[in-house]
Amino acid sequence: MTMQGFLLSATRRSSGKTMIAMGLCRALKNRGVNLAPFKKGPDYIDPMWIGIAADRPCVNLDFNSMTEQEIAEKFAYHCRDVDMALVEGTMGLFDGVSASGTDSNAALAKQLGLPVILVVDCKGMTRGIAPLLTGYQAFDPELNLTGVILNNVSGHRHESKLRSAIRDYTDMPVIGAVPHHAEMTIDQRHIGLLTSVEDQSAAQNVEKIASIVESSLDIDSLTSLLELHRIDLVPQNYRERLPCVEGLRLGIARDRAFSFYYCDDIGMIERAGIDIHYFSPLEDGGLPDVDALFVGGGFPELHAERLECNQSMLQSIAGFCGSGRPVYAECGGLMYLARSLDWQGRRHRMAGYFPVDVRMNERPVGRGYVELAPTDRHIWHQAPEFSGHQSSQSVRAHEFHHSSIEGIEEDIDYAWEIVRGHGVDGEHDGFVRQGVIAGFSHLRNTRNYPWIEHFTRYITQSHS
Repeated sequence: MTMQGFLLSATRRSSGKTMIAMGLCRALKNRGVNLAPFKKGPDYIDPMWIGIAADRPCVNLDFNSMTEQEIAEKFAYHCRDVDMALVEGTMGLFDGVSASGTDSNAALAKQLGLPVILVVDCKGMTRGIAPLLTGYQAFDPELNLTGVILNNVSGHRHESKLRSAIRDYTDMPVIGAVPHHAEMTIDQRHIGLLTSVEDQSAAQNVEKIASIVESSLDIDSLTSLLELHRIDLVPQNYRERLPCVEGLRLGIARDRAFSFYYCDDIGMIERAGIDIHYFSPLEDGGLPDVDALFVGGGFPELHAERLECNQSMLQSIAGFCGSGRPVYAECGGLMYLARSLDWQGRRHRMAGYFPVDVRMNERPVGRGYVELAPTDRHIWHQAPEFSGHQSSQSVRAHEFHHSSIEGIEEDIDYAWEIVRGHGVDGEHDGFVRQGVIAGFSHLRNTRNYPWIEHFTRYITQSHS
């Protein structure tokens, strides 16, 4: 099976690539293209915006937690009913953790057979774009560098000089030139872009960005180029390990304070037969009638006062945790289950299930990929139904938090030992108490560590 698809990358981070990806997704959707969006890496926020723009969940493809074969099969699985795929890269085209580039955007593009459209921030640049592009072409001749988008162009004269240099010195097609525009931005904060769930004008902002992108780019030229470079999808051998758990009810916190979830992980929970009930720690007076809870990451510090004021929900959460029923909390969820949260000089009372305090810092405390080794206190691995699937192997995940934990008691149990990363204290992650695991690391459901299977098996065992 062949289809159209491309990887949108840039020469470096902060080149405006995400805004252009959003604009292209919506512009193509408005033209009737059924498009599947993807994001390289573990990021949560960019996929939220891209998913809104494409009107379809954006799936992460991450070399850290997934094998190359798993990436190829998942990509094909989510492309099975679409006309085109757009993969937004991260950082620069050749950047990555590996010095050899094996986890770079370029490596992903070559693995999936995707042509690359390169976004270049042209501020302060004219003729210099020619050696930049020829250098990128020469650096990896196996890469299908198909076209360039000029971004942050200051006017017609600037654009003319850029196009002239590209025409005279390269054979690179120019897809278009996006002018410097105040509306080609989304507000940022200490940890990245404002999330789409927090922006009440998200849909309108996406349409504005799409309008600018569509008027600036030759989308017909883009689709014609992609037709010349159609990609082959790998055979769809992708299979999920789905425990049969129909009838169980899982509460998932989702609002402006808690929004960091992988769409395909949530989809797998649904396909396993679990009945998901979303609730808002900000707005709701108490928990729904559920058998287990999942409280993901987000920005509880920005909503700490409102979270503190919702005493009925805090008491409901603390009572649920104290009942011994299964709870899994990541990062912001851990902060919510703590005793207090110190943000900008003010201390706010949280659920208090774990007798620790959280302090927000100006600089990141834990940032990047982590490697975890399960301890013998990891409650999921103690369930009788647990298959022991590679439980002794280390687990790859990621963390990104400005928060640190204070007042940790010596006798507290942990689910993980840190092989790489920071976690809660530089040596451990994942507080364990009764049926609750709460840590800073963000897990991704993969073949190496199918955490959803382990969690749902634990829920089943606890429910029986």
